[in-house]
Amino acid sequence: MNHYFFLLKQAWGSLRQKPGFLVTVVVTMGTTLGVLLCVLTLAYLLVLQPLPYPEQDRLYNVTHAMGDKSKEAPPKAFTYPGLIHLYKNQQLFEKTALLQYAEDILTSLPNQPTLNTGYVTPQWFELLGATLKMGRLFEQTEALDTFNPVAIISYKTWRQEFASAPDMLDKKVSFSGVTYRVVGVLSKEFVEPQINQVGKDVGIWFPWDYNFDVPLKESWGYMSPASIFVGKLKVGVSASNAQQRLTPLVNDTWAEHVASIPFFSGWSIKIELEPFQTVVMGESKNTAFLLLAGVLGLVLIAFANIANLFISRTAEQRRPLAIRAALGATKSQLFRELLAESGLLMLLSVLLALVIASLGFSLLQSYMSSVLPRVDELRMNTITLVAAVFCAVLFAFLFAFLSRRAINYQTLNSMLQSSGKGTGVQVSKLFRQSLIVSQVAIATVLVFVNISLFKQAIGTITEPTDFSVENMSQISLAVSASQVPPPEEVSAVMTELKKKLLELPQVESISQSVSVLDRFGLRALIAVTSGESFTLESKHVSNNYFQMMAQPLLEGDYFSDTDIKDGTQVIIVNDVFAKQLSPDGSALGLQVSPPSSRDRLTIVGVVKGVKMPAQTDIPMRVYTPLNLAPTQMTLKLQEGQSITREQVVSAIKGVSNLYALFSLQTLTEVKQRRLFTQYTSAITTSALTFITLFLAGVGLYGILSYSTQMRRFEIGTRLAIGAKRSDVIKLIVKDNAAMILLGMLTSVLVLLALYLGFNDNLNAYLSNNLVFVFVLTLVPIALLSLFACYWPLRKYINQPVVHSLRGSD
Repeated sequence: MNHYFFLLKQAWGSLRQKPGFLVTVVVTMGTTLGVLLCVLTLAYLLVLQPLPYPEQDRLYNVTHAMGDKSKEAPPKAFTYPGLIHLYKNQQLFEKTALLQYAEDILTSLPNQPTLNTGYVTPQWFELLGATLKMGRLFEQTEALDTFNPVAIISYKTWRQEFASAPDMLDKKVSFSGVTYRVVGVLSKEFVEPQINQVGKDVGIWFPWDYNFDVPLKESWGYMSPASIFVGKLKVGVSASNAQQRLTPLVNDTWAEHVASIPFFSGWSIKIELEPFQTVVMGESKNTAFLLLAGVLGLVLIAFANIANLFISRTAEQRRPLAIRAALGATKSQLFRELLAESGLLMLLSVLLALVIASLGFSLLQSYMSSVLPRVDELRMNTITLVAAVFCAVLFAFLFAFLSRRAINYQTLNSMLQSSGKGTGVQVSKLFRQSLIVSQVAIATVLVFVNISLFKQAIGTITEPTDFSVENMSQISLAVSASQVPPPEEVSAVMTELKKKLLELPQVESISQSVSVLDRFGLRALIAVTSGESFTLESKHVSNNYFQMMAQPLLEGDYFSDTDIKDGTQVIIVNDVFAKQLSPDGSALGLQVSPPSSRDRLTIVGVVKGVKMPAQTDIPMRVYTPLNLAPTQMTLKLQEGQSITREQVVSAIKGVSNLYALFSLQTLTEVKQRRLFTQYTSAITTSALTFITLFLAGVGLYGILSYSTQMRRFEIGTRLAIGAKRSDVIKLIVKDNAAMILLGMLTSVLVLLALYLGFNDNLNAYLSNNLVFVFVLTLVPIALLSLFACYWPLRKYINQPVVHSLRGSD
């Protein structure tokens, strides 16, 4: 043991004399391994680590797919009464829970914050094994149809909104005119499954009875996309068996209630079970694998670079090594000395890597919590530490082994007699060529992949839209009452509020409707002429909606003031739906009908279909006249102007105290949030591209610098007998061009293998101009290679020839 300590002490003394080598190795390897450890921990969390819920392998999300036989992808949404029927009558789940997400204003606090809310039956927290900071969970006194106004708040809400009040269980909170008694505060350790939207944590939980879809309890023909059914299957019951037995339970009852509605003729319901793990994780596994592949490529490049530095370091130590060999040191003893030095460097590198990994966890939690699930659970764990130790040991042995392979033990003794001009330490030509090929191949693959992903992200971000969001903001109001006032009263208040807002100098116009970026509802319609049924997206809009949003009108007319005031039975459709109704002619004048009504809606206009940010296609859409009662508005502002929350709140208070400002945001912000994934992808891939090119450049420079140094006598001789500087440059470039081209060819084979092996997963990332992207990739790789060939050569061709001939600088 004392001998090993002596070797480490000796290695540290030697490294201190080469601070440049020490810092370069530790920073390069530490940074690379830090990123690797961060991504490895993330990948383990997303791919392998079980969810932190008891018996999570028996937890399932139940989906309700409703459509006719022609629907390839029927909408997955419950009808409210069908959901309740399933909840009360199923016999296959040990426990079940109903869940719905929303947002609401906490009006009992002075700052009236908007919180994410959740409405659940008591079994929800039992399924998750939830723990509490104080109080209790929901009980049977808060079960379905009990209407007991109590609430449970999250730990984060307790800290941020109530300043960690110790008397929280004595407080009450008010939402939408209903006052709830707080009965519990969830613990800090509770991890909420984000099955609705990644990064959207619920701030306060209410009993199911207070959800917003309760008025739909008799509407068998209306789908409720916001409702979720979760259950734990009984032991011995498989998911496939449960699907087969639950489908008739729901479908038969639903068919009985909609038998009188012609629209649903031929329709059916299929119950499907999705593992809870799949629902929570989504497509994050693919993201984890892509990140891991990119980081492993960087590790390989960094390894090649550091290996070259170690070999060069060994070459510098040829005289001390020769002395130890002459004194009787064996090959294994020399290896242990080299291992002590590489081990010490890897220890320092891993310590730095752990620090960088921790910083990486914080960055991911700050910027990726709305993209990747479970990011808030990231922390240093056993996997991180085991991977760190494994990397330290593996790379220490690899670098020591490569350094040992560079030593010609038999000729070390002769170096003492030849003043160090022997060949005791020399890297073989084949090894150097292998390093060049691997560097170029790995760099080309990584840069190509990153440029492809960057191009796709930028293409989505900059894709032109057939609508405008410039200088626009949207506001949404909440009613501070248990029941919404009659439409006539709301309409009068909203009309007065519009006048108040239009008095502001920065407001140009107002549309009393949600913005073009807000989600659409689902609606069922029947074509009166053909009898064909359609399920399409629908939105209520004001008479000036399309003009404000700059959505082109292709034929017909917009809604008139009379259509808005009297609720005329007219609609406007997009060109996608118009072509479905009338492939060879105009859709103007055609009529459609809701399935449970005799009303006839006449098409008066056709607008151009618009694709939402990050969408891949344009669905069929219809627009109907909006009355004056809704509490959402879109404001178009003067060029370069903005509106503050205080100004809107002041205008609302000047009209009525019954309303509170729910949200105020610019449409540019809304669009950027929709494109958050694309912005993140663009930033990440561009950073990885530059890091890859930098590491590849350093590596190629190191390899070719060593090769050039080995040929300095040859270079001096050529210059002495009359060769021009350009001739020498061409010679070095020509000698290395074959390996560089071989590296590029190897990258093509690797990319082809990836395509053939993962065709289904990669199709979404492929485009028609891959050849152009590949050429764009080769340009910086080629320039780096030329630079790496020329730069080490310049000191030999720019100095007197005698220096090269006598082997001194």
